[in-house]
Formats: sequence, C-alpha cells, structure tokens
Amino acid sequence: MPLSDHEQKMLDEMERQLFADDPRLARAFAPGRNRRRSGRRIAIGLGGVVVGLGVLILAVSLPAVWLGVIAFLGMLAGAVFAVTTPSSSAQQGPSESGGGGGGSGPSTPRNDDGGGTFMRKLEARWEKRSGDDPRV
Repeated sequence: MPLSDHEQKMLDEMERQLFADDPRLARAFAPGRNRRRSGRRIAIGLGGVVVGLGVLILAVSLPAVWLGVIAFLGMLAGAVFAVTTPSSSAQQGPSESGGGGGGSGPSTPRNDDGGGTFMRKLEARWEKRSGDDPRV
C-alpha cells in the first residue's frame, strides 16, 4: 500500500534529520561501490567456510581432534569475514575531514538539541492523532 503525500513528507523529514544527526549511518545506507566489495568478501568468506568444512570432514574421518578444532576455527573465521564490513581508511577519511576532525564531539550537542525538538514535535503529533494530548 503506497504512502500518502503527508506520510511521505514526514518520512523524508525524518530521514533528513536522521542523516544530519548521524552521517556514519547515512554512509552505511548510501548505495555505492561497497556492494561489489561486499560481494567479494562474501565469496572469500564462503570459500573459507567450504574449505574449513572439507578439513572438518577429513578430521572426522581421521582420529584428529586438533584438526577438527582448527577446521572449525577456520570456518568461523570465514563466516565472520563474510559477514563483517571492512573499516578502511578511505571510508573514514571523508568523515573526519567533513566533520572538522571532531566528529563525535559536535554530533552529541546536535543530537541533544536538534533531535530533542524534532522528537518532541513527533511526539506531539502522535499524541494529537491518538487523542492523548494533555494540552488539548
């Protein structure tokens, strides 16, 4: 079911406010070249899991518990590698230069000031719609 114009405007406003408050989140959801890199990480991680599974089967056929433990750790490392995202300096560079070097410091007051009034507005709208507004 499509959103009404009013709901779409509210959603856009909330999205802009969220992205203004948390630029890291905006970069995390922004479409870009990370998908190809992510696909490569998934392929390498799955390859590690498959190799680890093969070594685990070999360890079960041989009475080698230590080899099974190593195979399991290899499978775990491959899965973690496939699921996590890299934190390269190229991705962190623009945030530091754009934020003026103190990204966490200025974002905290903005979250408290701007986010508080924004949330209060949303709460007031919600209360007005539901009929629980004590001011009415």
